[in-house]
Amino acid sequence: MAFGLPFSPPWYLYVSLFVFCILYILIFPGRRAKNLPPGPPTLPIIGNLHQIPKSGAHFKFTEWAQQYGGIFSLKLGSSTAVVITDRSLVKALIDKKSAIYSNRPASYVSHDLITRSDHTLVMSQGDKWRKFRKLTHQHFNEGKCEKQHLRLQNAEAVQMMRDFMVAPEDLMQHPKRYSNSIIMAT
Repeated sequence: MAFGLPFSPPWYLYVSLFVFCILYILIFPGRRAKNLPPGPPTLPIIGNLHQIPKSGAHFKFTEWAQQYGGIFSLKLGSSTAVVITDRSLVKALIDKKSAIYSNRPASYVSHDLITRSDHTLVMSQGDKWRKFRKLTHQHFNEGKCEKQHLRLQNAEAVQMMRDFMVAPEDLMQHPKRYSNSIIMAT
């Protein structure tokens, strides 16, 4: 027996489910999980993005550290960032739990698409990373830097000063040439 409803119950359930999903998307992505440290209040979808200034963000972080303590969390859209400002907490994390926190976060774009996991800066820890790190340390150890790199940097600095004197109108080009010369030579 129909109760005078112009539509069938399954259609009504679909509409309810759709409305619930929209409300969930609008409300929960900006919320902080219960197991995270406290932090500033969030807005739906954007979290704390509206509260972080484009310049001088460290001043805002210092203000939040005074208000919420040495560790606080921020919601950045659907992502979460935990900010640690207390030196003792940083030292404890680095000294005692470095094996857990020392690896880089996964990034499909930088790791898979751009570098194909062949660049030390975005590489995850493993045998390949250890080999790359060993080669880097062999090339940039203290003795090698003193013998080769400092001499090169001094020569390039002298050249940059000469360039400033000879062509002062190209003021912005000289530091670029200096940086490129050092990067390409090492």
